[in-house]
Amino acid sequence: NSITIDIANAIDHRAVDELWQRYRAGERGLFSRALYTVEGQGVFDQVRNKYSTDLSFRGHVDRYIQDFERALADVARNDADNRQTQIALISDNGKVYTLLAHASGRLS
Repeated sequence: NSITIDIANAIDHRAVDELWQRYRAGERGLFSRALYTVEGQGVFDQVRNKYSTDLSFRGHVDRYIQDFERALADVARNDADNRQTQIALISDNGKVYTLLAHASGRLS
């Protein structure tokens, strides 16, 4: 729980909101370290490095990403105006997903 809060605080809220809107509209190549606060950039680097060197950590991250994407797909099925999907992406759990998916290379 405290890790979720730390990661959520590592991401600029307005930036992540705009970024996901643009990404879902089809733009790519949007994710960069600029999405994160100064402290958040350090968190991102730590996660990226641990993901590449720790197989157990990588497994946990991959499962989180898969679970979040599955839940997001469930939300999207009944979300004609995409509002609930956007809310999920900018929630604290969505911010964790963003950082983990970005650090793992999934959003590159």
